[in-house]
Amino acid sequence: MRLTPSSFIAGLVALPAMLCSFAQAGRVRTETEIDAPLIWSDVAIDASSGIQQSSPAEETLAWYSMVQAPNANWLRLEFSDDSKLALAANDTETDSYIRITSLFDGAEQILNAQSLAQWHNTSAYFNGDMVIIELISGKNNSTSKISIKSTQVGEDIVISKSQCGNSDDRIASLDPRVCRITPVGCTGWMINDTNHMFLTAGHCPGTTFSVAQFNVPLSQSSGTIVNPPPEDQYPIDTTSVQYSNGGIGNDWCYFGVFPNSNTGLTPYQKQQAAFTVAAPPAASGKTLRITGFGVDTGTASQTNQTHTGAFNSNSGTTLSYVVDTTGGNSGSPIIVEGQGIAVGIHTNGGCTTSGGYNYGTSYNLTAIQNAIANPKGACKSIAFTYPNGLPTQFSTAGGDQITVTFTSPSSAAALPKMIWKYENASTTSSISGVLVSGNTYSFTTPAFACGSRVLFGFSARIGSTGGLCTSPSALPQQWYAAVATSINLVLWADYFETDQSWTISSSGTTTGLWTRAAPNAGGFNGDPLVDSDGSGKCFVTGNIEGNSVRAGNVTLTSPMLDATNAFTPYLSYSRWAVNKSTTLPTQAVMKVQLSDDNGLNWVDVETVQSDGTNAGWVSRQIAVQDFVNATNQLRVRFIATDTTGDSVVEAGVDAVRLLADDGLGWCGPQGDFNNDRVINAADLGVMLTRFGQGGITDLDNDGTTNSTDLGLWLLLLPE
Repeated sequence: MRLTPSSFIAGLVALPAMLCSFAQAGRVRTETEIDAPLIWSDVAIDASSGIQQSSPAEETLAWYSMVQAPNANWLRLEFSDDSKLALAANDTETDSYIRITSLFDGAEQILNAQSLAQWHNTSAYFNGDMVIIELISGKNNSTSKISIKSTQVGEDIVISKSQCGNSDDRIASLDPRVCRITPVGCTGWMINDTNHMFLTAGHCPGTTFSVAQFNVPLSQSSGTIVNPPPEDQYPIDTTSVQYSNGGIGNDWCYFGVFPNSNTGLTPYQKQQAAFTVAAPPAASGKTLRITGFGVDTGTASQTNQTHTGAFNSNSGTTLSYVVDTTGGNSGSPIIVEGQGIAVGIHTNGGCTTSGGYNYGTSYNLTAIQNAIANPKGACKSIAFTYPNGLPTQFSTAGGDQITVTFTSPSSAAALPKMIWKYENASTTSSISGVLVSGNTYSFTTPAFACGSRVLFGFSARIGSTGGLCTSPSALPQQWYAAVATSINLVLWADYFETDQSWTISSSGTTTGLWTRAAPNAGGFNGDPLVDSDGSGKCFVTGNIEGNSVRAGNVTLTSPMLDATNAFTPYLSYSRWAVNKSTTLPTQAVMKVQLSDDNGLNWVDVETVQSDGTNAGWVSRQIAVQDFVNATNQLRVRFIATDTTGDSVVEAGVDAVRLLADDGLGWCGPQGDFNNDRVINAADLGVMLTRFGQGGITDLDNDGTTNSTDLGLWLLLLPE
């Protein structure tokens, strides 16, 4: 049941138009600390659903109410400790939950018992001055109760600056790795540790250190913040926080967040990017970048902005630099321009219009490194290991078993699941694990549509309410993959985890060279944030921020492949091709070519152009014999090109495979050599043409099709 505003008049809880005393971060600030706490009024509310009995037959709207604070900029609810939401006892039941809806922009948040606890009995931040609260009783035999204790009501901000020189030169940024921390008014950023958690300034944690917000929209013209939808807000796990507020050079915090209550995703799964943290280089000649959510005038206030400036000094655990910042930038990453690595945490302002420097804590500080090496709470991660490896093919009949060991850092892994879907499908399915022993579970696959490509991954929580961990870590943007088939079709495969002797060359450029590595350039210029198949590595053009192909081409050439043991060979690969140029966005950025004579002659397979946007990884499967002969001297090459030097070209290659006979999976019975789903004289003809060769007609797998295989095939003929 969806309710209209008129449905709520009876349930209205109106707040006074004259709001009570201001509340904000309850600590004494030094003049050089540059956070920007939100200012709000904290108003008591006495509204309760009372105890509501659920029905096992259906979900029902058990109670609703409305909270209104006239002329407020934003609202956030706090629920009483006696609030209780029923949990499902088995697979036939469903949880009870709260649904909160803003009448300003329609944003919704869903909270069940687990996520309400992770949000510390509070809600996300909602824009506007009115929200609806609904209590939905799930299909279960238990009771629920929800009581609203108070609401925070947003007020206008106060601006403080620490800009270097006469002008504030920050510009808008789209860096997906940084977040706004509310209501304390600091900046946080994701790092590439095991569970992709966060760093910020040590003077930021406190009683108001509670929510990480991503994809922040522009503020109001007055500078008052506008909140992103609840899907981009994450509750901070207070048990994960490690920090020191020891002044310049010893001001740091390492913390984690819980998955989003609406989507179930972690920030890394949604944002798909994290900083690599490293010791800072010598300061001389280097440029630093600070990106964060500092205050400003107008709609830019406390939005994602960035600026670069000179690296002044690297002394002990303190960094100084001439980069514009303002209140709210506390905790921002200190980034070495051109390298993409973060080397410290911005903490203090000292710049003025007449000179000075801003300051931060260096990653050289041993305490930061020790905290990351010894995570707490949601910062801990489950290790996923596969005793029998991961399959690249599934049986169409189902019944394949995948064994996974979940090694949890504290309490046992909870709710282990295998998540899967067909490629290009919008919906996913899950399979619960069956305990084998200790921390090891077995997952049995269902029947799959023959010829389909199945994407899959695994998830588990650290304890019943702990952080969600997945493998691959960027699931659901990144998956493992297998083809549903009845016959092994993979003649050769390279997922780039080991060196299989690809050749790298270039012409006219020394930048953007092909590199086999885990993507690490940050995604700013259209480079991939993760590999395609979830194994970890791929080939990318350059692997440093800003290191794109310029005024030339770079070529990646495969080793020599043998396609003679295939009746109809297919080549399968994933490719990434993006041109972020604003002046030449449709320039050709990648060519894929085949050769059947060890590279003496080449034939174009496809020419990829970019529309200036990031289309992501694209999987391709092509019939080799549509372009060249199926020889034992087959090579494929990928050429990334910038013909003028005016483009920003980034390319990637992953999961290259040579497949026998049918690139979409062999679906006929054994002995059906032409894949028409029946065994008949046509298959005998195929076998006779392949006498003396290996491949699909070699039924006894001795390497040669001969009279023994003919005898076996005759036994397969239908009676």
